[in-house]
Amino acid sequence: MEVIMLFFEVFDTLNVENEIYELFSDISVLKALVSKNNGNVHIYIQSTHLISRKQIKMMEFQLQKQLFSSTKSRVKLIENYQLSSQYTPESLWDMHSENILEELNDNSVMNYNILRMAEISFDGFKMIIKLPDTFLNQKKSEEIKVFLEPMFEQRFCIPVDLRFEFYELIEEAKDEEEYPQVRREKIKQNAVQSMETSGEVSDEIRSEIPFELSSSNKRDDNLVGRESLENKSELNIGKKEEKKQIKEDKFSQPEKKNSAYDKAKAYKKKLPDDPDIIYGRPFEGDSIPIKDIQEEIGEVVIRGKILSTEERELRNEKFLISFNVTDFTDTISAKIFVRSEEIEDIRGQVKKGMFIRMKGMALYDTYSREITINSIIGIKKIPSFIERRVDRSENKRVELHAHTMMSDMDAVVDPKALVKTAFEWGHKAVAITDHGVVQAFPEASHAINPKDYKDDEEKMQRAKDFKIIYGMEAYVVDDMKDIVQGERGQGIEDICVVFDIETTGFSSIKNKIIEIGAVKIQQGTIVDRFSTFINPEVPIPYHIQKLTSITDEMVIDSRTIEEILPEFLSFCEGCYLVAHNASFDIGFITKKAEFLNIPLEVTSVDTVGLARILLNHLNNFKLDTVAKALNISLENHHRAVDDAGCTAEIYLKFLEMLRERGIETLAQINSAEEVTADVIKKMPTYHAIILCQNNIGRVNLYRMVSYSHINYFQRRPRIPKSVLMKYREGLLIGSACEAGELYQAFLRNSSEGEIIRLAKFYDYYEIQPLGNNQFMIESEKIDISSEEELKEINRKIIALGEEYNKPVVATCDVHFLNPEDEVYRRIIMAA
Repeated sequence: MEVIMLFFEVFDTLNVENEIYELFSDISVLKALVSKNNGNVHIYIQSTHLISRKQIKMMEFQLQKQLFSSTKSRVKLIENYQLSSQYTPESLWDMHSENILEELNDNSVMNYNILRMAEISFDGFKMIIKLPDTFLNQKKSEEIKVFLEPMFEQRFCIPVDLRFEFYELIEEAKDEEEYPQVRREKIKQNAVQSMETSGEVSDEIRSEIPFELSSSNKRDDNLVGRESLENKSELNIGKKEEKKQIKEDKFSQPEKKNSAYDKAKAYKKKLPDDPDIIYGRPFEGDSIPIKDIQEEIGEVVIRGKILSTEERELRNEKFLISFNVTDFTDTISAKIFVRSEEIEDIRGQVKKGMFIRMKGMALYDTYSREITINSIIGIKKIPSFIERRVDRSENKRVELHAHTMMSDMDAVVDPKALVKTAFEWGHKAVAITDHGVVQAFPEASHAINPKDYKDDEEKMQRAKDFKIIYGMEAYVVDDMKDIVQGERGQGIEDICVVFDIETTGFSSIKNKIIEIGAVKIQQGTIVDRFSTFINPEVPIPYHIQKLTSITDEMVIDSRTIEEILPEFLSFCEGCYLVAHNASFDIGFITKKAEFLNIPLEVTSVDTVGLARILLNHLNNFKLDTVAKALNISLENHHRAVDDAGCTAEIYLKFLEMLRERGIETLAQINSAEEVTADVIKKMPTYHAIILCQNNIGRVNLYRMVSYSHINYFQRRPRIPKSVLMKYREGLLIGSACEAGELYQAFLRNSSEGEIIRLAKFYDYYEIQPLGNNQFMIESEKIDISSEEELKEINRKIIALGEEYNKPVVATCDVHFLNPEDEVYRRIIMAA
């Protein structure tokens, strides 16, 4: 009888982060196999939910590190999924394509590039891939089919019929532009065909063969990504005798030269002299970034700067020289073993601070337990490849969003270096906008002294004219937002519907409603209820299932939103709506009504806002916290039917409190709202840029910095919008980055009215490079899946500026000055 155990029953000593633990906690281990040839461990797992490639790799790494570090065995997880019937080839591709493409990239870079740029559509269980009609695409399509079809059927248990459609290219040689390896592949194929027909490679074809394809020193995996080059021997015709002679010369060295160092020196003598070779022999090959060396990949060429060196005496009169090399994408260690009589020669050659190119083997070092460069073939001295950065643009920009080291644990920019760099690049000004503080102002103001350029009249004048724009990136709290939206003279005792929804995500445009629960209240009494599941017609993401306990099986037989929403709106007719965090629920309902062409105008009351003024002593205003404070039961939190019932009980108690305060209409709720400092400390914050226009603005900024630290500090210095409005004279307010409330409103697909309200508050809007927000594409918690969606948000912000005649500025949100400094910021962010 086959026994199937859960993952952490099998690996009960494994320690991983909570997020990974929860993800793998209900996964079964079917079997584990160990290869007789290489000792590699294959663990077969089965899951009812999708696991990302990144998470699979993280678990493989932890298994390797914690359980198999003493061996050379490699751990690989073999996945099998038992998914719900909501999954189709199309929905699976929509949800998991990035992970499939990443795995294909590990398998074949060329096939990855071809599939990544293909047009993909679905017709039931048919997957149609459209590609340009080229020799390469025709050849590689079969490999892609062999990769994808078994994966769909065996791993995901979803059969797919893969079809390729090829179309003629409009522009000549377009394939070469799109796929950089195409020319090499064609040359290789021409060489193979020439061998098959005539037994030799013609001179015409041979002249086209790049040096690295014909060189015996070049590894196969450097020719076309990770593709193996078949028939390589045919491409080396005419060189066999040369190789044979080299081999004979190599083995004819005197016996006394038997060390690796001596062999390298001896070999070096047989090749043209290169005064820049400081160890070993000359070599060929393209350098790869050190960051790409994450596992044993054999022979590599890297370039970099030597950061440090260390030597250690070993037994038998030998020395170990270790040195760390960085190319500013990552750092790696390298090792050379030499005899004692050779140490002085090597010591004088390998020095800290020098720039080198090096060829060796990237292998796992069992002593240091990391990938290092060993068996070094050669080290060549090279000039520094760090270029002095300049701004070559004729029209210089001004950076209006820059952080210094005063943005604690967030930026690594020296204030003086920032100002001097902007000046040297020909900029006329630069803004200092640290998080919540202004301590960088004195250093920045003294960074440039016109007297330092007395020998250069043009620079002296520019130094006199150069402007420091003093500012700050503030943590703003919106204490001016009305609790009641769209009121039309209703009284608090008028009939209302308290409701809650559960969804597949946070986007009212892309995500689906899966449950609606509602309670109707009239004259302080619950008079009716509405509760239903909704079939989203797509799989429910795993994290939503964990949060709500709603599975695909629970909704698959339910009706769709097209049928349910009209019924719910009919239930709500003549009522104002109440919800906890109403902007989310109302946003979804109004957007889905818009999709169905159902006209809808609603009045809404947010019980979160009411809790802030009626229960301001609470630490937070989450539904379960408020319910507990009012002794109201909440048994199944994050289920719409239970949350709606709980919110209704809360609202009934709030109505009593409002009556005690003499409030009888919804309009009076907004006018009676008083947000205390304690409440502001518990409210969400958004980023906003504040720039000083003059000394009045500078003094007002200082005032708000003081208030934010003395009166409103809670984890960070907060500035209420009401205070910002009071001291707004002499200041410009910008919408800031993705953490600003305007950008967040677009992310949430907020209503047009909410967008307009926020847009009117700011003096200018801000957009940033796509790279700044790349993390949103990679995050599973943010509903952004492509760069095109990031571009669309930028377009919306630009359109908003045009509509309201407000400037839209492009900023970099500077946190490090040079690309190589990015890693240091990443380190302090992780601290």
